[in-house]
Amino acid sequence: MIKILHILLLVLFMSYNGHAQEGFSKEDIEDIIYEYIMENPEIILESVDNLRKKMEASSIESDNFLKDEFDTFANDNNIPNFGDPNAKVIIIEFVDYNCGYCKKSLDAITRLLNSELSLKISFRDYPILSASSKFAAKAALAAKKQGKYFELHSELLNVKGNLSEEKILEIAKNIDIDVAKLKIDMEDPEIAVIIQNNENLAKKLNIRGTPTFIINGKLYAGALEFDKLRALIDKALSEI
Repeated sequence: MIKILHILLLVLFMSYNGHAQEGFSKEDIEDIIYEYIMENPEIILESVDNLRKKMEASSIESDNFLKDEFDTFANDNNIPNFGDPNAKVIIIEFVDYNCGYCKKSLDAITRLLNSELSLKISFRDYPILSASSKFAAKAALAAKKQGKYFELHSELLNVKGNLSEEKILEIAKNIDIDVAKLKIDMEDPEIAVIIQNNENLAKKLNIRGTPTFIINGKLYAGALEFDKLRALIDKALSEI
C-alpha cells in the first residue's frame, strides 16, 4: 500500500507540473485523482497484485541465485575468511561497522571461531549506514594486507556508537597497524571492487540490512546470538 501511495504522489506531482500552466490548481488535480480512484477501485487491487507478483518473482530469483552460486561466492579468496578452509559449514556475514546489531553479534562469531567446530567464516563488508562505514570497510580490507583484518574488524565493532575517520585510524595505530601503509592500501582499486561486489551480491540476494548471515546457502537476517547460531550450524550439519 505504501508503494501505491508513492506512485499516486508521483502521478500527482507530474500532473501538477504538467497542468499548472493550464489553470489547474493542486487541489483540482487531487480531486481528479481521488474521483478516478473512487470510480475505478480495481486499480488498487491490480497494483497490489502486481506488486505481490513482482516480489514473489524477485524472491524466487534470489533463492535460485543463492542455491546455484553459493559455493562460488562463499569460497572467494579475495574475501576475508577464517577457520577451517575445508569446513563442512560456511558462514558468511554481511557487516557494517556502525551497525549496533553487528556489534552485538561479534561475541558469538568470536566464540565460534575459537570453538572446536569445523567452520569457515567469511566477512562481506557492506557499508550502508554512513560515509564512515565505507571508510571503516576500506580500512579493514586494507588491514588484511598486514594480516590484521580480524583484529581491526573486532576492534571497530567493539566501539560503542558511530565511528569517525579519526577514531578508525587511531584504533588501527593502537593495534600496531602501519597507518601510513594502511592509508595507501585503502585507495587500492581492488578494495573498491571488493566493496562494490559485496553491494552487488547483497542486491542480488535482496539483502537490505546488517547483519545478515548465510549459513550453507540459507539466509538469515538480523543479529544472531551464540545459541541460535550454534543451533543453525547443527541444523546445517544434519542436512549434509
